[in-house]
Amino acid sequence: MEFNDDDDESNSNVDTLSANSTCVYGCIRNIPIEDSALQQVGLYMTIVFANAVVSACIGLSGFLLNVINIAVFVKMGFGEFTNVSLLSLAVADAGALLFLSANVILYSPLTPQASDKELMVYLAVTTPHVCFAEISGICTVFLALKRFICIALPHRVKSLMTPKRALTVNLLIFMYITANKLLVYIGYLGYLVTDNGFSMSNETESVFGQTSLFRIFDNVSTLIDTFTQLTTFPAMVFVTGATIHIFNKSVKWRRGVTSPGLGNAISNKEKKLSKMVILISVVYIVCLIPAFLATLVMLWLESFSMTSKYYFMFMVIFSVLFNIDAINSTLPFFIYVHMSSKFRKTLKFWFLQSSSISSFLGERNTNTTKTSQD
Repeated sequence: MEFNDDDDESNSNVDTLSANSTCVYGCIRNIPIEDSALQQVGLYMTIVFANAVVSACIGLSGFLLNVINIAVFVKMGFGEFTNVSLLSLAVADAGALLFLSANVILYSPLTPQASDKELMVYLAVTTPHVCFAEISGICTVFLALKRFICIALPHRVKSLMTPKRALTVNLLIFMYITANKLLVYIGYLGYLVTDNGFSMSNETESVFGQTSLFRIFDNVSTLIDTFTQLTTFPAMVFVTGATIHIFNKSVKWRRGVTSPGLGNAISNKEKKLSKMVILISVVYIVCLIPAFLATLVMLWLESFSMTSKYYFMFMVIFSVLFNIDAINSTLPFFIYVHMSSKFRKTLKFWFLQSSSISSFLGERNTNTTKTSQD
């Protein structure tokens, strides 16, 4: 593309390039871009696209690993409070990773573009991803809180933390976040009824307009999302810190009041599960710090958004955050394998059982083929 000295033609070229600059996680937008920034667009888009590929690979791999987590926890049964909580976490992580992978694939520059692409992907993929990601965060906080109560009130934990109560609390978490995200779809349905006569609009900007009914409901949902995210992180930091403190204090106390052999046995038994939960919590905190800071920057600086002159920088930062989010939801599988002997045994038994069934079916098919040939 050549730029002439004529201002009108130059501005026309800039507008054309701006209108056809397709981001990985956003739609085609008419964003004014200065001439000095045009040279950086290619670099930005290369970084975003590379991060999109990485996010998709990690997301799909993590989804398969969380499916394995779900199968193992179902095999382990629901007789323990922790199993129910870890199963809920695995379901939330699997959903978040699946929709994250779909998100980055559909927003890839290699994917055919359409004027209403952002709206459709936002409703079908982005919103479910945010839903499952928030559920995962709250489930992690609840899991850490349960471990804190187990250590702080060991004599009452069996009466307070029952599998049925764990299932009830996790279902309430799913229902709370899901109800919030349903506001987005209710707003879109209202937009179709009041503003668009039940016809699918190709004008994405009209749907996302400030006076649109969809925008009103979406803003309410986003406000609840922001509140949830900004409270989940401090709550996780507080609960994790309190758990580490009371765990170390409990271990020292038990070593002082019990015989060495019994004290070591009790502390070793607690350490296996407590360290695993603490490690999951710490991983979540570390991975959430960048997103938490980015959210604070967005609230503080109005110019840092998808509709500002820092649009490409915004997309680069959040494409990297997508990678961190995918890693956070993928790592629990490796933590379980490394720190839970019961998980390893169940996983090994499940694979051996699956292999035996496959071998049996293979031999049966071979025998059937030989019989038919005879």
